Amino acid sequence: MQEQETHEHKFITPSEIHEQLYVGYLWRTPSLYQKYRSHTIERDTFTKDIWFYYYWLGKEMYDHGVRTFDDVTVYSFVNSRYEKEHSKGIGHYYHEFGGYETIRLLQSECDIDKENDEYHFTEVQKYWTLRKFSKDGLINTHNPHLIDKLVKMNLSQLKMFFQFKNKEAFMHINSGEVKEHNLLDHIDETIELMDRGETVGMPFFETPRLNNKVKGWKEGTLIYLVMSSGMGKTSFGMHTGIMSLLRSNEKGIIFANEEGVLKWRTLLIATVASSILNKPIPRSKLAKGNFDEETKSKLLEARDWLRKHRSDMIKFVGLTKYRIDDVTSRIELYRPLGYKYVFFDTFKPEVGNGDHARWEAFSNSAQTLYDVIKPDANNCATLATVQLKIGKEYRTLDLSSIGKSLEIVEVAGVVLMGRLIFSDEYEGGSNAIYAYNWDEEKFKTSGEWRKRKYDLNIEKMYMLLFIAKNREGEAETGIVYEVNYTFNTWKEVAYFDVMRMSKV
Repeated sequence: MQEQETHEHKFITPSEIHEQLYVGYLWRTPSLYQKYRSHTIERDTFTKDIWFYYYWLGKEMYDHGVRTFDDVTVYSFVNSRYEKEHSKGIGHYYHEFGGYETIRLLQSECDIDKENDEYHFTEVQKYWTLRKFSKDGLINTHNPHLIDKLVKMNLSQLKMFFQFKNKEAFMHINSGEVKEHNLLDHIDETIELMDRGETVGMPFFETPRLNNKVKGWKEGTLIYLVMSSGMGKTSFGMHTGIMSLLRSNEKGIIFANEEGVLKWRTLLIATVASSILNKPIPRSKLAKGNFDEETKSKLLEARDWLRKHRSDMIKFVGLTKYRIDDVTSRIELYRPLGYKYVFFDTFKPEVGNGDHARWEAFSNSAQTLYDVIKPDANNCATLATVQLKIGKEYRTLDLSSIGKSLEIVEVAGVVLMGRLIFSDEYEGGSNAIYAYNWDEEKFKTSGEWRKRKYDLNIEKMYMLLFIAKNREGEAETGIVYEVNYTFNTWKEVAYFDVMRMSKV
């Protein structure tokens, strides 16, 4: 009996005021019936017959062409629908429920209401959903804490809550080999092991030119980062994407199928030291261990910076046996908890029985991934690294350089492709690159944007980043990065024009 009273109080009584005001808004502005035409609204949507009756009567009038619900018009409509053979027809209930006086009271409440029709309708839907879950035995009505938690949610939060619980309950079903870690945990242990041997999206870290071209790390967009093996796809993604998350205090998920969590934590610490603290540490020194005091001090300072963030800000999902289903299921699991940024390293075909089947499956995996992260699904900003086809590292990188996996780009909003500069592309070479920046001082004085040459230093290494596909803007301009593999740093320095370059 007490359970029934709890249910009555929590799922029925609070709903009635929203039902009343929702009906009041509909009668005050009949065109709202058109607005809600696509929604499922039935008797069980309402807790009492009276509010369903007035909702239904208004809909009947609107469907019959009535656009003004005044006293006289409603009375005339009710009388025209009177059926003598039914003792309790439309007119009977109209008078039993108070006639037009009830509507006057509702409309007067709407006049002083601080909310709107959409708010009250979503609350009606919320309580209707809770009643259905309760009726089906899917809510423990003996748990007052749970009941209070549910009724305090809005409809969107309620939906995400039950989606999360559903995914959580079935997570063990047909699961591959997946290991989850909080990437920011065990920083001290990682240092000891080393010692013994981001309309625009969130800006990518310290890349104003890239942000200008692709509008940042946008939710609902899939971005591919395509490079040859050994070029530093993971490092570039860590610098550009993960550092952006930490600086912006945004939650993200890393899916990794090539390196374990220790390697990622090592890279994280080193990247913070170089990119955040401006205290880079040579990769060789990190690999050898046996740190001197200066190096140890830099690492501990990086640790202290990381500790300013919640340890669960970035989830690390190690894919021991790579399956796209494990990726999409984790995205759906964590998205309701605020994890809306995804870094996938490396996106590649699953192991197949044959070459054709493998590449066809890769295309299907791309579609599956996009279906989960797209705006009308989980709306996640996703950066995925892809291997550049061997033998396809031409001077100009375009979509054909991806090889057999070309179809995966159909769902991508942006495709970035990088290669190191060729020796003959420095100044004086037969295929010299014209690197430049826009001269802001000239613009201030003349009002015209002019290019100012940027000299490439032959003693330095550079990466050319091509924008092979860009739904956010043009793709004729590439970006030059100064690369230092000794310290694992990437510095954006200039633009270059792609159209001037030859294919070979």
